[in-house]
Amino acid sequence: MKAFPMRLFNGRYEPCSPKDATHVRLHMPGPIPNRMLPVQLRGTRATGNWLWNGDIERPTIKPSILSRCPPICECCHTFVNGGMVQFLDDCTHELRGLTVELLDVE
Repeated sequence: MKAFPMRLFNGRYEPCSPKDATHVRLHMPGPIPNRMLPVQLRGTRATGNWLWNGDIERPTIKPSILSRCPPICECCHTFVNGGMVQFLDDCTHELRGLTVELLDVE
């Protein structure tokens, strides 16, 4: 599974079906591997949320995902389309400019 649907319920994250997801967990290659994003499946994108297509094997997430990790001085900026991660040119690591498959979420 490339995208693990979760819902925030009573202050805790719990696994759920894609249609009930409030968040999705991703595992990406690179220096900042684990991401938990607030998502919605339809409608006008709420501030702070990403749109997710609901597919756990070939997820598409909009808009781009920008992550910064100060302790290791890394910036990772990506698009996720159809289960593939496109690392944009403003990344500060070795995957900059490459497109690779999302890793399975364990």
